[in-house]
Parts: sequence; C-alpha cells; structure tokens
Amino acid sequence: GSSKKDKEKIQKLEAEKQEYLDGWQRSRAELVNAKKQYEDERKLFVSIGKQSILEDIIPILDNFDAAFSNKEAWEATPVTWRIGIEYIHKQFMSALENHGVTIYGSAGDTFDAVKHEPLEMVPTDDETKKNKLVAVVQKGYALGDKIIRPAKVKVGE
Repeated sequence: GSSKKDKEKIQKLEAEKQEYLDGWQRSRAELVNAKKQYEDERKLFVSIGKQSILEDIIPILDNFDAAFSNKEAWEATPVTWRIGIEYIHKQFMSALENHGVTIYGSAGDTFDAVKHEPLEMVPTDDETKKNKLVAVVQKGYALGDKIIRPAKVKVGE
C-alpha cells in the first residue's frame, strides 16, 4: 500500500495543481476583460473620430442642400454639371451611410424634442399637422443612435 508520506505528497501536488489552475483561470479572465476593454475603447475612439469628421462634413452637406434648394440657380446650371454634382452627392451620402450616419428630417414627421430643434411654431387649423414638422430648415444628423446635430424645424401647433 501507499505510505502516509506518499499520501501527503499527493495531497500537496493536488493543492499545487489547483492553485496553478485557479491562477491560470484568473489570468485568462483578466485577459478576456482586458481584450473587451480594449475593443470598447477602440470603438469609442473610432466613434469619436467619426463624430468629429462628421461635424466638419455637415456644413459641406448643408451647402449641397442649399444648392439643390435654390431651384432657379440650380435649373440654370448646365445639365451635365448637375448630373455630375448629384452623382458626387450620392457617393457622399452612401459613404456616410456605410459608416452608420443617418440624415433625417422631413415635412410630415412627428416632432421629437430629442431629434428636432424647433425654430418656429406654426399655428394650424389642420389637426393632422399638429405636432408635425411643417418645414425642415436644416436636416438632422445622427451617428448610430447619437444625435450629432438636431434638425432645425418648424412645427405645427
């Protein structure tokens, strides 16, 4: 049979093995957490980067909107130029979309204090226009679920 000394040796080895295992599992958990934290920080960094680029791009997009909305000047522009500019605008929009940017604000949308900045309340007798956007002065921009710039709107009341 095995002596008392052998039993003690085995118990000691078992305890050591458990200690190493616990330590290894702890290290592994810490590594998983560190990786997750790194990923979260990277995502935050990327999102902050995207946000600041977007803030610089918005005025350019406002200029496109202004150009398109000035019907007389736009119609007077040679059609080949218009096609080219509209194409560039489309490319711009789809690139932003691919990065999780949404552009919103259309007449008829329901007013939302988080997404919309009311510039004017427009009295209306039409019940269907109450608390709805009557006009959009400036489009709103969101990155994911974060509002980067609220839409500037006129609201029916």
